[in-house]
Amino acid sequence: MTTTKPLAARPGGAERHSWLSNPLDWPHIDRMVLLAGLVMICPVALSLWLAGVALIAPDWVNPPVVKALFSLFALHALLLGSFLLAARYRRQRKSSWSLMESVIIFSYALVCLISSWLTGTQFTAGLLLLLLGVNIASPLASIHKLKQAYGLVCIALAVFIFLYLNGGFTHAPLFARPPYQADGSPVMFWFVFQSVLAVTLLLILYIGLVATERWSNREDLYREMSTVDGLTRLTNRRSFIERGESELNRTRRTPTSQLSCIMLDIDHFKGINDTHGHDAGDAVLVKVSEIMMDNARQYDEVGRYGGEEFAILLPATPLENAIKVAERLRARIEAVEIPCNGTTLRVTASFGVACYPYNDIQDMNGLLKSADTALYAAKHGGRNQVIAAREQSLAANG
Repeated sequence: MTTTKPLAARPGGAERHSWLSNPLDWPHIDRMVLLAGLVMICPVALSLWLAGVALIAPDWVNPPVVKALFSLFALHALLLGSFLLAARYRRQRKSSWSLMESVIIFSYALVCLISSWLTGTQFTAGLLLLLLGVNIASPLASIHKLKQAYGLVCIALAVFIFLYLNGGFTHAPLFARPPYQADGSPVMFWFVFQSVLAVTLLLILYIGLVATERWSNREDLYREMSTVDGLTRLTNRRSFIERGESELNRTRRTPTSQLSCIMLDIDHFKGINDTHGHDAGDAVLVKVSEIMMDNARQYDEVGRYGGEEFAILLPATPLENAIKVAERLRARIEAVEIPCNGTTLRVTASFGVACYPYNDIQDMNGLLKSADTALYAAKHGGRNQVIAAREQSLAANG
């Protein structure tokens, strides 16, 4: 019999992973490798277009500016290529590289600003390229550094505007003459440029959408993990209390409204785990949760309060109605059969019910404490029964 060893992390370096997996799960240095490859798409596409124009229509462009643009794109490619090559070896020892991240972000912004200025598109295609760059980089890189790059771009555009207004600005220095015919139609090479740019931007936009979608899905997962119990899929304790405080504030604003809370605890639950195993205990928790959800209204809140203890929030529900709900749940839990590991389990539960406004209940903590006190009385009074806070008060006074 053979076993497959899990992929291990390199000592001090980036963890091994599939390059087809979610980039958000990759180590920082691997995300930078991906980002460096993505930001090179546009300069490469523009370099190919510029080479074609220089060969087919050399009279329309200024040779010194063509050389400057080629030098800019080549320098950018050489810079990022050097970091990609170095990252190949660095990732064996390190899992992050802040310098590479900074170079990618700020060099991309610089290339977009210079190339769009030389072609006269800094306020249209240039800004769009920067926007799409941010769209791609935001899930993968530091938001703080993106904000810094954004600030520098704002300063650069303000300088462009100032130079325009003062007449000290040459529009589209790349072109020896305007790339439009006398009738206003674009010459062929400019039309090709716009088409190439459009296709490139669509590709970058698609990549950005995929990255953002994965980021959004991951955020939704984290949000769910912070509010939902992983086993029962019920609201966890913190979220339950937050919802309770909100409902209590709403109830206070309506003098005739009432807010009830049911707390229940599965009887002899420790014995189930000890006798049948934790798998059986989990099956019981899941089944009891399903029963509660099946019998809850859409605006009720059902939560796992802790361990084998659950809580149900019943907005706009007086105590008498809450007692009926608890009694119905008690009977259905008692009647259900839970198959597990070749056997059938039967369980019961004890219930405590409280309602606001009542006695000294002033806040959500008081409502939960009152319901928990009633639950304690139900547990010690024989279990598998419903006790209301009102009955507790009458018994104490009697």
